[in-house]
Amino acid sequence: MTEENEDEKQFFKDLGATAEQTVEEVRGFEVNYFNVIGRMVTALPWLADFNKKLQSYFEQDFAAALEFAHELRQAKDMQDFVRIQSEYVQRCLYSFAAQAKDFSDTCSKVATGAIKAPPLYSLE
Repeated sequence: MTEENEDEKQFFKDLGATAEQTVEEVRGFEVNYFNVIGRMVTALPWLADFNKKLQSYFEQDFAAALEFAHELRQAKDMQDFVRIQSEYVQRCLYSFAAQAKDFSDTCSKVATGAIKAPPLYSLE
């Protein structure tokens, strides 16, 4: 291999490591956020379904981002990098569409449940 090719491979390894570190740092913020939301659920029970859904989406998204960072480390050249990035973007778009549909269904169920909820008091 040429020195230029080795430099390029090292660049992608470093880029992948940086991306992985960034994802892990953002994940720490996400954990703190859901801890706060978890405490609020006792006061707002309807928030529990939303919290569970959002947390599962974040977990999926972080797993995909970490996988992307690991794949970046394996890139051999710019063509490989573009292929890895394109595949990641495509997976993100499919995932986002599925998550949006699922979240919409959850919102509809929560709204329907709220409308059908029994009254808190009786006029009798």
